[in-house]
Amino acid sequence: TIKMISTISKKIIKPFSPTPYTKRWHNLSLLDQFFGNIYVPFVFFYPKHQVATIPKHKLSKFLTNSLSKTLTFYYPWAGSLKNNATIECDDHGVEFFELEINSSMDKVIHHPDLTFLQGLSCRDSSSSTFGPLTLAQLSHFKCGGVALSFCMLHKVGDACSAYYFLRDWARLTRDPKSTLSPPYFAKDSLMPSPFDGPLVSPVVEPKMEGCIHQRFIFSESKINALKALVAAESCVQNPTRNEVVSALIYKCAASSSTSNLGRSQLVLTSNLRSQASSQPPLPPTTIGNMVTIFSTPIYENHERDLRLSKLVTDIRKSKHDLSTRNNLQENELVIEMLDAYKTGKLPLQQRNCHVYIATSTLAFEFEKLDFGFGKPTRARQGIGPISNFFILTNTPDGDHDRGVEAFVNLNEQDMSVFKNDNDLLQFAIPV
Repeated sequence: TIKMISTISKKIIKPFSPTPYTKRWHNLSLLDQFFGNIYVPFVFFYPKHQVATIPKHKLSKFLTNSLSKTLTFYYPWAGSLKNNATIECDDHGVEFFELEINSSMDKVIHHPDLTFLQGLSCRDSSSSTFGPLTLAQLSHFKCGGVALSFCMLHKVGDACSAYYFLRDWARLTRDPKSTLSPPYFAKDSLMPSPFDGPLVSPVVEPKMEGCIHQRFIFSESKINALKALVAAESCVQNPTRNEVVSALIYKCAASSSTSNLGRSQLVLTSNLRSQASSQPPLPPTTIGNMVTIFSTPIYENHERDLRLSKLVTDIRKSKHDLSTRNNLQENELVIEMLDAYKTGKLPLQQRNCHVYIATSTLAFEFEKLDFGFGKPTRARQGIGPISNFFILTNTPDGDHDRGVEAFVNLNEQDMSVFKNDNDLLQFAIPV
């Protein structure tokens, strides 16, 4: 059995420089307020040969010193959530755990949740009370390898925010004398609330019961074959990895559905920072939940409507329509969340069809984060407590160049059909 045998230490890491009183309060945007007490975890694995030359106590010291300096720039993340709309930037600090696991790294690498302390399941936290905004952990394995884990309350940022934080932390660990450019924190004025006072955040209950989680690998050669197939059958020029893999997974998942609704739709996320139509324009390093969604049409679940070329064409059209409007003022996700808030339902439940949600971190090179001892052999992001949900990430650097790892959540019945779908297995390897 894999069991944590000892906690070496628990520290509170505060910002290296005190936060000035003029920055004492940070007001969350409306979109931030909608997110409940859900955590987003990231885990990075480093084998023994990468860290063997660094004594255990020095490795911890390097990481905590650089974390302290990074928090000077990301000061709201070291603060305290006073209510659903406000962070007090009081330098409360970040919890940093160090522990030993009596197992070799290769037995845990496919179960990254085990690298979080004392049963803290970052993906399943649904408590209505406010927990810590961020946590970090260094895990030492019996084989000499280590895992560095980072967990962020979704309310304070999205995957892009986490990437910039981790990139800057890694940079300061590699070179303590390097200088950082201060990030821009999204304020409430970007997406103001129509309500007086803090929004009572909808608590997103975990929906993992009866839900199966499965990982699939799409190699670069298979993705290129998929792109060629789509390009030959449609007018879409240069289809992207995200477009073709999302379309294929959705097509196969919808075909596998045992739902009696008979209709389905794919909902995808989009990063507002990269959209020229956003007004005011957002700096690339904007910190907060700066996302929106766009959707395909609703399809009847039979083969003609779910042709891959049609799906990619529809995704491209919806993405283009998104780029023509100001998504700060007309944010589809905010509209959806407001609707859910008023009706008391979960977001996307109001649609009269089976909804599949696709998100991607392909634009962020988590797998190349170097804290001074090389790139991780594996970088993992936890998948949220949502059924009919999948996330696309880059494959480990050097494993499959420009490949895609897909993490798919479906209910047990649907997954038993999905993972044996011939159209899927023509391009993907289940892991």
